[in-house]
Amino acid sequence: MNTSPIRHTATYRRIAAHLTLGLFLVSLLSGLLPVFAYHPSAAYDSVQKLTFLIPYGAFFRQLHYFSSELFLFVLLVHVVLELGRRVVTISRHSWMYATGGTVGVILLMFSGFILKGDQSGSAAAQVALHLMGQTPLLDRLVPLVKDTELFYSKFFVWHVIFLPLLLVGMTWKHIGKILPRREYWVVGLGISVLLLLIVAMPEDIAPTATVEHLRGPWFFRGAENLLQLGLNSWQVTTIVAIPFGLLLLYPFVQKPLRVTAALALWLIGYTVVSLIV
Repeated sequence: MNTSPIRHTATYRRIAAHLTLGLFLVSLLSGLLPVFAYHPSAAYDSVQKLTFLIPYGAFFRQLHYFSSELFLFVLLVHVVLELGRRVVTISRHSWMYATGGTVGVILLMFSGFILKGDQSGSAAAQVALHLMGQTPLLDRLVPLVKDTELFYSKFFVWHVIFLPLLLVGMTWKHIGKILPRREYWVVGLGISVLLLLIVAMPEDIAPTATVEHLRGPWFFRGAENLLQLGLNSWQVTTIVAIPFGLLLLYPFVQKPLRVTAALALWLIGYTVVSLIV
């Protein structure tokens, strides 16, 4: 008996949703050991100690990294599948919480990249703070993330306390639960372990190393390249904010596929800009 494409699509949506939740759990749990080994006053040194001296430290750090990367990737797949619907079947409030959660995930990933304390993380933080400081309204938020005495302390607090709590709350409001079904977090754990066994995590760049060019996380490279192309800070911030604004509009429009088309065009353009070396 043939299964209809609609049923197949619904199955893919369900799998993506559950796997996203499973990977979120793996990412949270795998970050427990790095949290206790990390010291904002000696960010780079504490990360190196975790990686090379603490028993199983390298394993948990890599597991946290790959499960988080997979979490973001599967989340984006989940969003794409939901955007493929011809009609909006989710409540507006639930969709808005989902959009806020997506923003929270990206902020979590970005703050984690900064906290490794190497040259690339420090450079990404400086670019982000510059964008915030030169953009109206966002400039008022700079004191929330920038510490004049201890650079990594506020990023650390946001990464391990406020953003995870925000994401848990958004997830609860979106789907009414936090814990995934057992098979999905087991699958998420298995895929993450497989990745760390066959793929090398990007190397840390020591503060004293000499490098020609520093790159931020993959989802931030488009913003960095837009700055290099001569756009000012508020223009770059506006371009980066476009997809989140479109996502917020999605449940309020009569023809949501137009929003999907606009998001697709933005994604193509941002990807092209991100690939510029």
